[in-house]
Order: sequence, then C-alpha cells, then structure tokens
Amino acid sequence: MDDQQILLDDDAMRSFITDGFVTVDADMPTGFHQSLYEQVDSVFESEGNPGNNILPRVPGIAKILSHPRVTGALSSILGPDYHLHAHRHCHFRPPHSDGQRLHKDSWSRRHHRTRWCMLLYYPQDTTAEMGPTGVVPGSQYYNRAPGPDVGEEISLCGRAGTATVVHYDLWHRGGANTCDRKRYMLKFLITRMAEPRGPTWDGGLSEWQGVPDRRAGMWASTWRWHCGRPNGQENGTVGGSDADVNDLIDCLSDDDETACFQAAYSLGAVGEAAVAELIDILACEDEATRRNGAYALAAVGAAAVPALADTATAGSAASRAMAAQALGELGIQAEAAVPALGAALGDADVEVRKNAAYALGSLGSRAREAVPALIDAVGDEDEWVRRNASLTLARLGPDAEEAVAPLVRLLDDECRYVQANAANALARIDSADSLSALFTYLATARWCPITTSSTPY
Repeated sequence: MDDQQILLDDDAMRSFITDGFVTVDADMPTGFHQSLYEQVDSVFESEGNPGNNILPRVPGIAKILSHPRVTGALSSILGPDYHLHAHRHCHFRPPHSDGQRLHKDSWSRRHHRTRWCMLLYYPQDTTAEMGPTGVVPGSQYYNRAPGPDVGEEISLCGRAGTATVVHYDLWHRGGANTCDRKRYMLKFLITRMAEPRGPTWDGGLSEWQGVPDRRAGMWASTWRWHCGRPNGQENGTVGGSDADVNDLIDCLSDDDETACFQAAYSLGAVGEAAVAELIDILACEDEATRRNGAYALAAVGAAAVPALADTATAGSAASRAMAAQALGELGIQAEAAVPALGAALGDADVEVRKNAAYALGSLGSRAREAVPALIDAVGDEDEWVRRNASLTLARLGPDAEEAVAPLVRLLDDECRYVQANAANALARIDSADSLSALFTYLATARWCPITTSSTPY
C-alpha cells in the first residue's frame, strides 16, 4: 500500500456503510482545478463529450485519481487492489437546464456488499444552483425508489477539487442548473479486485458501533464483511424458534423495504436453522422477495453454501440465478461452491450464466478450478456473460494464465468493456506471453492527447 495514501478512519467508514458515500478534498496547487476545467470546457466546445476517452483527452485528471486522499478513500472502501474500470463519463449541466429523476445506474447489481463505487469529481466550485449530484443517504441498499422514511435527498455541493466516493447502487440524480454558469462533473467507475481479508482503512478492530436503527443488523453485517470477518453462527449469533423463522420469512415480502432488510439480517443471525426455508424463498414468484431471501442467505454465511450450490444447478431458472447471485454476495465464504458455479456457466438460462460468471470472481483463488469453464464463457453469445467472465479472469490474475490465448482474442470483442477487461486480465496475469500480447495491443490502441482535429500532426 502506498505510504502517501490518507486512509479513512472508523468514523468515515461507518458513515460510508450507513450513508453510501464519503467526500474528500483533492487539494492541489492554485490554478490546477481551473486549468482542468478550462481543458474540459475546450474539449466540449470543439469536440463534444469525449465519453470514455475523457482521461486520455485531458491527462491531467490522472493527478486527481492518484491524489493521496482519493486513493486512500478508494483503498479503504474497495481494498488497495482496486481497478479503474474502462467506463468513465463527463456529466455536463449547461446553464438553465433541467435535472434528472432519482435512479440507480443501469449496471446496478443490487448488492449490499461494496464491490463497485463511483468517483465523482468537480473541477469548479459547485453550488446548489448549479445542479450538483443529489443523493439519498442510505439508499444504496434499497431496490425500490426510496421514500422519506429512508432519508432526505441532499446535494453534493463543494468547491473545486471536491471528490466523492459513492456506492454504485446509491439512488442519485443530476440536479437542475438554475444559474448562468456551466457545471462539469467527472465520473469514474471503480471495482474491487480482491475480497476483504481484513480492514483496509485506519481502524476496523472493534465491532459495529452505531445508533439504534432497524437497519443496524444490515450495517453490522456489512461492517464485518469489510473487516474480513465471517458472517453466521461462527461469529457468535444465536438461533431462533420455528415460529420466529416463519414470522421473519413472512416479513421478506413486506411492503416496507426496511422491514424486509431487518427480517433478512435477523434470519442471517438465526443461521443454519433458517436455510431450508430461505432456499424455498428463492423459487417464489416475486423477484424482490427472492432477492431479500438471497440477502438473508448471504448473511447466514458458510452454513448456507451447500444448499445454495445445489440450488444453483438444480432449481428453477429463477432460483438458480438467485442462488448464483447469493454465492457471489457471500464471496470467499462460498469457495466450496466453485464446482457448482463452474457447471452453472453452461446453464441454458442466460441470467444463471451471467450471475455464475460474476460470482466466481468473488470466491478467491480457488475459483482457478473454474478457469476452463470461464474460457468457454468468454465466448458466450451474451455480452454480459462475456463481461463478467473476463472480469473474473482479471480478478484471478496469475491463476488464469491458461486463458491468455482466449483473452488475446477478446481484445477484438465487439464490446468495449470486454476488450478492457481482457487487457486488464493480461496485465494482471503478468506472464511473458500475456505482457507481450498486451504491449502489442496497446501500441496500436494508443491515444495521443495532443492530436486533435486542429492539430492532426
């Protein structure tokens, strides 16, 4: 870990777990942010929005991404091995423009554990009138649009250099710009590459501490996961009666989503005694109830893995897909499910294949046993299966060395993000063959930030 990083402390991590975001000041020498603003503005004026090419088009932004407070916050939340995803975007709010509706971004995985974040950076002072990003604190756990019981929307205002790390599933929107000034916000997508084995911030030695709240069980489970501590009865929780379990199962379909989460994490505390009932929930007709059952099974911990592994290959299509997702949410506690998830990569249902491909990337080094199946999966006709399988191969790094040749072929995939995942995987495999192929690819793909339509040579 870089000694220059300024890590978050326990209070900041607790705030991130409850609220879904944390803001830091990427302070730079006088004039730096103004210079970036002017460069971004010039690109927009002459070329339009560069989309994913904003970083090579304005290379100075890299100094924000390497700022000690930014890298420290990202390392604290996602681990020091985090990866800057190929998707990034510059959000422009011209003067007197309308805002957006509250939404989750389209790639939402609706996970409670933090494997994806966005980094939002303002190159100019941003007031409420300029339409900054609005967020609903705590809403990252909610799959329905959050009501007033979740929290009030706030605007992420700030001076130039404000950088906010946001849980990918946080409900948010771009605000309306009601003034005469332009507002730019640069968004980067960041993903975790390794599961937590211990705290990666400055702290994490104590148990969860927070105010009484119906969501406390969910927050405490998330805290333990970030600390690398297992969920389940081995963590000191106790069982409950059959009546307790039945009442809690009924609550998983409550109209009050907070009540659903309270029940799910209470069932997690019940442990193995709740597993059979929860597996049945994965086959129910209502997707939201199935998802709440998956949260509960992930909170149970290792005791839920055998039943989930069986369901991932032998249940209905809906339950197979949700079982695979729950195993991915469990992460390294589900290492025993690698054979089942490898088999699920050949499932007839695309949602099962997609979830299995993603889940294997969270199961640690034992997922190397599934590399042959992942090699088949990167040739899948479905783009998201290829995306997830190529990302999992990147997470496996040297354990995926036998996938070099298929990864090289993916450098020509029709999906830009599959291409990027393949390049990342070749870099992380770090063999002579993988690096040679990667350098050849990058020599052709290199972007020259100085070359524009007005300066072609």
